[in-house]
Amino acid sequence: MMETQSAERVITGHIEIRRVGRRGFPVAELLSDGVTIASLGRDSSFNIFFGPGRLVVLADGTEWRIKAANSNRHIVPIIKSEVGTVAFSGPLYGKRSYGITGRDYGYSLMPLGRIGLRSPGIWTLRQHETDIASVDDRQMQIEALQPVPTAAVLLVFTLVNHGVPGEADLMPRVGW
Repeated sequence: MMETQSAERVITGHIEIRRVGRRGFPVAELLSDGVTIASLGRDSSFNIFFGPGRLVVLADGTEWRIKAANSNRHIVPIIKSEVGTVAFSGPLYGKRSYGITGRDYGYSLMPLGRIGLRSPGIWTLRQHETDIASVDDRQMQIEALQPVPTAAVLLVFTLVNHGVPGEADLMPRVGW
């Protein structure tokens, strides 16, 4: 199957991940305003960062995998297709801030509010200085004000759920 450009696969409006099963495939779906955009395999840090990756089957039948790659001292989530890398991410400045890059786009994912033990809860996705989407990691929902590529949406959910192994602030500090 021929891979289409990432600019053609954009989502806007209310975006969410909904669980549809426990075993087999799919276990979740990526929905935009109630329409299924992609079927998702099992989500686990082990599969993404050290295993075969999380299977993503888009509505047109294209298969992607959310996997990991080395970037300096970090292991970062990327999305691979049969023709190559679709999008990748990495840590930015500050605490739990990330960059998401594709062939035609670049975004910053930053927490809003207090950073707690697990996560801040509300995030913003920015392109340059413009907020284009807000992310609620407790509900696993995005409100996109402007079109966002599907690969970037998948990396947003992966980053807010799993972070990047190797980030100093993800591990609790223990005083001996």
